[in-house]
This record gives sequence, structure tokens and C-alpha cells, in this order.
Amino acid sequence: MPSFHLPHFNDIAILRSIEPNRFRKFLLRFDNYLCSQGFTIPETAEFTDAHLQRLIGIFNAHDGSTPADMIEALFHISEVANDQGMEALLLVASKTGIELSEGDLTPADLALLIWLNDPDQLRRANCERIVLRFQSFYCFMNRTLEAPLFEMPADGVLKRIEERTNQFNRNRQRCGGAAVWMYELGNEVAFLIRFGGSLKRDEVMDNDQCRPDIRRPVGYDLVVYNIETGELRIRADLVSERRFYCRLFSEQLFDDPEFFEYGETFNLDVIYRLGEDVQSPGLVFGIKRVTLVEIQEVLLGEKTLHVTFKSEAIFDAIREHNKRLTPTGRLLSAKFRIVLEDAGEVTVTVCSGNKIRLSRQVGTAAIDRWMIHIGIRVPQHETLRMQATSPLASHLANPKSSGPDVSVASRTG
Repeated sequence: MPSFHLPHFNDIAILRSIEPNRFRKFLLRFDNYLCSQGFTIPETAEFTDAHLQRLIGIFNAHDGSTPADMIEALFHISEVANDQGMEALLLVASKTGIELSEGDLTPADLALLIWLNDPDQLRRANCERIVLRFQSFYCFMNRTLEAPLFEMPADGVLKRIEERTNQFNRNRQRCGGAAVWMYELGNEVAFLIRFGGSLKRDEVMDNDQCRPDIRRPVGYDLVVYNIETGELRIRADLVSERRFYCRLFSEQLFDDPEFFEYGETFNLDVIYRLGEDVQSPGLVFGIKRVTLVEIQEVLLGEKTLHVTFKSEAIFDAIREHNKRLTPTGRLLSAKFRIVLEDAGEVTVTVCSGNKIRLSRQVGTAAIDRWMIHIGIRVPQHETLRMQATSPLASHLANPKSSGPDVSVASRTG
């Protein structure tokens, strides 16, 4: 998660935008702490500028004595108290049946209202930012090469995904406490997976005293299923994690452990074949202009050589400097600057195999159509099988549990 910072609680106007009685109700939960800081909550919910200025100072001067619940509440409220978060807040209020008062509601006021009713729902709304923030994915096509009939998972399915994720992590000396949140995003369904990582040791200052801090940091993985194409996209750091999610979601969504195969989705050799023509928009609707701005090439031999070409106009620069690509080599990645018809510019980095990174999650359908048209995305009926994994890789992806399903330490933060 982002570091603790409260930009929206530095402005009296933001606090003024919250309904006074609701704000007072929130403060009463931390009455003892506020009193210890020299602040007395007004009896009539009439907050002067001096009151609010004092609260701003307390909110932003958190120390070891600050209640954890206050820090958690202020963090999530601050993160979604903006125009971008308002839509998610309204959706949460509608789904949970929270009654909205008449008149205008500001994002900060609505965020506080949701927190008072159900803090977990506000956490869920805030976690949607993480879903939209991820830009780099590994892509896996299902083995039917079609988009099968898809039913939205019920709560029981999400619970089983959590339980299997806990078991997977505990077998790797992590811990339980996994949570899965599902988001419907147009023709895609996103599953945000929270998990506890390995134990970390750090040093922190506590009331001017340095002390060790041993904890399990929280991490987030993301799995996105495209209902129209039948493709699974995974954002996870380790190969073993990606293999686990492929199998887990194959089982839980389609009752077939091998539903999502390990196939190569992208083929960059087309750049060798087409040359400058790889930059053609190809009359693909939604694509205005394509420019190749960076490529990474590897030349294999007794001494492997990695070569990077980077320019605003790569092919012009190669000619000017009397350079050339090496057809006997292998392209590792290619970066394109794509101008969309109605959504501005997106930088797309494609890595040989099945990894893609987009600078913004817009225009993805048009970009997919262009990659298929130009030949960078392997057509579904020609999906290439990747090399079989070694016994060591298979063991790391699916280790045998060495004992009862217990964690070596509980998560403390």
C-alpha cells in the first residue's frame, strides 16, 4: 500500500465539507486520545477554524500513541476523497444499502459515512485503485482457444480461492490471512488478492527510541479474466505464483485444472520481417498512429550480447548511423508509442513470450486488434506452447507440504 500521507486533511475546507454531526461521531471514537492531545470535542458539533486547525495538526502528527484505527480510517478516507473515488463510493453505498442524506454529499463526507457504517466496504473501494494501477501483466489463453460460457463466481468460490491461497503461501513460509476482492470492469472481471509475505526485519523510531520491527508486509497480486476473449492476465512477481494462479483459477472458474495453458502470446520476430511497416496502424479502428521507440535484442553465442536501440524514430536512426537489426538474434522486448483516436497516448511494452505493460489502462481492445493485425499477438488458433518446465521449477511451483497447514508466525501488521 502507499505510504501514510493525508493530503486531504491539510485543508480546513475539506473538513468543513463533512457533515458536522457525522464528523463529531467519528471523533468520539477517539475521545480519550484526542483529550490526551489537548483537544476537547465540542458538545454541539460546532467546529471553529481553531478547532479544525488543531485537528489537522493532530491528524498529521501521528506517533506511536496514535490509535491504529484512527490512522487506518484517515488513510482510506483521504485516499478516496476525490472525484475519481466518488463513483466507487456511490457504488458501495448502493450495494450495501447505506441511506444517503438529502442534499449534496462531498467525497470526504460520503467516505466518512461509509466508514462509520462498514469500514471493510471503504477498504474495498480504496483497493480498486490498486486494480487500476497495475500496468504489467502476463497473458495466458485457455486451451479451447474460445471464450467459454462464464458465470460470475459466487461468494463460496472466492472463499475457496482464499483458502487455497493461504495454503500455497503457508507452504512457502509465509502466512494466512489472504483476502480476495472481485471487481467487474466492463468485459473483464478482476480479482485482487491480498496476501502476507515473508517475515521482514526493520528498524523504526518509537518515541525517539530505535527498536527492531519484525513483521509480515502485505502484498497484492491481480488476476483479470476477459469474458470476451477467454484470456487470463496475471500480475504476480514469481513464476511459481503465476503457475499457481493459472491452475487455481482454471479449477475454480471452469472446473478444469489445465484450462489455462502456458502458451506464448506475443511474437516479436514480426519486426524483423516487416521492418518499418510494423508501425502501420493498419486501418484498425481506434488507432491513429504507432511509433516504435525502443527494442531490446539479444545475440546468442559463446558470449551473449544484449543490444538496446532507443530513439524517437528507430528505423531512421538505424539508417543514419549505419546500424541494423540482426535477424539471427532474438528480440526480447519492443516499446511502442500508440496514439488513440479519442483517448490520447499509450506506451505499450511487449516482451517476447507473454508479458505486456501499458502505461495506461485505456484503449486495450483497439491495441489488441492492432497487435493481432500486425502479427505481434499470436492468433489464438496458433498459440505456441512454451518449453516444458524443469523438475526444479515444477517443485518450486508446487512444493509438498512439510507438515500441518500452519503458519510459522502470525501476521502482526
